[in-house]
Amino acid sequence: MDFGKLTDISVWDVRNVYNKVKNVVMNYTEMEIKVNEATGPEPWGASGTLMREIADATFSPQDFNEIMPAIYMRFNDTDPSNWRQVYKALQLIEYLIKNGSERVVDDVRGHITIIKMLRNFHHIDENSKDQGINVRQRAKELIDLAQDNDRVREERKKAKTNRNKYSGHVGGGMTGFGSGSGGGSSSGGFGSSSKYAGFGS
Repeated sequence: MDFGKLTDISVWDVRNVYNKVKNVVMNYTEMEIKVNEATGPEPWGASGTLMREIADATFSPQDFNEIMPAIYMRFNDTDPSNWRQVYKALQLIEYLIKNGSERVVDDVRGHITIIKMLRNFHHIDENSKDQGINVRQRAKELIDLAQDNDRVREERKKAKTNRNKYSGHVGGGMTGFGSGSGGGSSSGGFGSSSKYAGFGS
């Protein structure tokens, strides 16, 4: 055994193996795995390709019903040190509002109370830095967006234009982290009721 190679293994490599085992044990669906990957604890954002795949999948009713609860589950985490997962879940929701199915907008509005609770999220890290401010600010921005029909339509239109500009390339060469890139149909009426409940921070 080459012990020199073992020193090259990072905590993220170990976590990656752990997550793969967990996915099998927990019997997660493909979409749940993608959401978990996009909202993981790593100190970097999800790829544009992954965000685009999740957004495209929201047009499938079955996938939609797996994606949205998986995102809301990130808000259930009672350990504030997992603020990155919560922050990335908020970013993913913003991306889906702009690039996913119109049903995302209705669903987010049905869960707006959960997101409003995140405006009180607090976490001071080991360096005495308030990481909660990132979650609080992102939650406020997301609430403002979700509740503004005109802005939602404008952002979805911009996203569709950007997607066409990049000629349908899945990743579009962008990170997708809170960007208005990608596609989606123009938005119409929003306002269906929520089917998920019981999530909170």
